[in-house]
This record gives sequence, structure tokens and C-alpha cells, in this order.
Amino acid sequence: MTDTAAYALALVLIGGPLSMLAPFVIARRLVVKHADQVAADNAARTARKEIRP
Repeated sequence: MTDTAAYALALVLIGGPLSMLAPFVIARRLVVKHADQVAADNAARTARKEIRP
């Protein structure tokens, strides 16, 4: 096996699972960001004593 083939194989073996897991990592970060934003909005709304029906 040439060096180039070994390098390509390593990239496929490492990059394949990472590319499959990336959407889950991104989604998790977006969920946490959204939860933090909602919590901040609720705290601000509570401080203003604004009640939403």
C-alpha cells in the first residue's frame, strides 16, 4: 500500500464516523443555545411582570 493510499484510507476511516455524528453535535449545540435564549427571555419577561396568555 502506498503512502497516499494509506493516508486516504485513514481519512475515510476517521472522517466517515465524524461526518455521521456532526449533525447530532450541531443539533445539540442549537438546542442548548435556544434553551438559554428562552430562559433569558422568560427571566426578562418575569422582571417586567409581563404575562403572556
